[in-house]
Amino acid sequence: MKVAWICYYPAHLIPGRHKLRNDLVHHPVPWVSLQAPLVARTPGIELHVIRVGKDYEADDHFTHDGIHFHFLRLPRVPRVLLWYQLDRVRIQKCLRDIQPDLVHGFGTESSYSYAAVTSPFSSLVMIQGVNSEIVRSLGNLRWRRPHMVVPLLIEQFTVRRCRNFICETKFSAAFVRRLNSQAQIHLLRTPVRHEFFSAERNPISDSTPILLFVGSVIPEKGIEVLLHSFAEILKDFPQAHLRVIGYGTPAYEQVLQSLMERLGITEHVTMCGYLNVEDVTRHFAEATLLVLPSFMDTAPNVVAEAQVAGLPVVATRVGGIPEMIEAGVSGVLVSPHSVESLIEGIKLLLNDSTLRESIAAVAQERAQRECSPDIQVAKLVDIYRSIPV
Repeated sequence: MKVAWICYYPAHLIPGRHKLRNDLVHHPVPWVSLQAPLVARTPGIELHVIRVGKDYEADDHFTHDGIHFHFLRLPRVPRVLLWYQLDRVRIQKCLRDIQPDLVHGFGTESSYSYAAVTSPFSSLVMIQGVNSEIVRSLGNLRWRRPHMVVPLLIEQFTVRRCRNFICETKFSAAFVRRLNSQAQIHLLRTPVRHEFFSAERNPISDSTPILLFVGSVIPEKGIEVLLHSFAEILKDFPQAHLRVIGYGTPAYEQVLQSLMERLGITEHVTMCGYLNVEDVTRHFAEATLLVLPSFMDTAPNVVAEAQVAGLPVVATRVGGIPEMIEAGVSGVLVSPHSVESLIEGIKLLLNDSTLRESIAAVAQERAQRECSPDIQVAKLVDIYRSIPV
């Protein structure tokens, strides 16, 4: 069976390839980079991965680790203003050359799944972030996102057009159902990288708690709410420290720096930037708990990674997160946009080491069972084989 993935694949993870500027600061996309080699090693599967970008000198077709890669160069023009038509044309020409049995598009936020569902081949879409829900969660801030208009319309078109979907949560499945009542939906958790399964927890001490945030450093992740909350946490835990891991633009990091200075917490916060998986795992081992105050999240990978590693989680009660965390049993859920609720949730765990250990143990047992790479990839391949070609 010949399967073509259309997705963002981080080129810097491929030895011997040129390192693209954008790849060095953006997400490692573990649901792609982890699963692709495992799918490619499955007997009877020939895997092709297509990615487009403006930083290539020329089209790049090569094979690595059993995967046939097709990195397609785009001209330096505003892709979104052209409704991703250049992406679609280039991707579909590549698909015609490949002649796949199935095309798997990842995410609905740009051209990848759009190109998949408008191709003449059988298609499958994996729902990741739900743009319409993310924009709605921003409230008045959404009017500052005019660039989201086209992606929102593309998302609506793609979901209505496709017939086969993979959703991680019932939340994202309900979104698909609202637009496409005839859709065939497969619920499947994304596997977690092996490094988190072998993480050995070694928190520094209860008197010196370390709070950890991991994710894109953008306003909708609730970073500013976290900083305001942490300023209050320091009054009861003066030795506490906050580590923020993830890429943010220089402009937004300056906004955060100014806020930290106003709150007087600069010396208690470390902006770590983008880190590789080994370094993230080390921070997971040392931290007291993970805090994720997102305004909207469909199924955040970092929650599953923390749970697999045995790190207790405090997260907002939004999107698909309540399906990943049973409140008070496998984590703590708080209200979005609320400094007071986040403070209460963090203090609940900082003040009770027994509860932290209990929550971590329950979450770890469930997550390690549900996020095993070998098991989940086998289920993914079964889904491929169930779709008519």
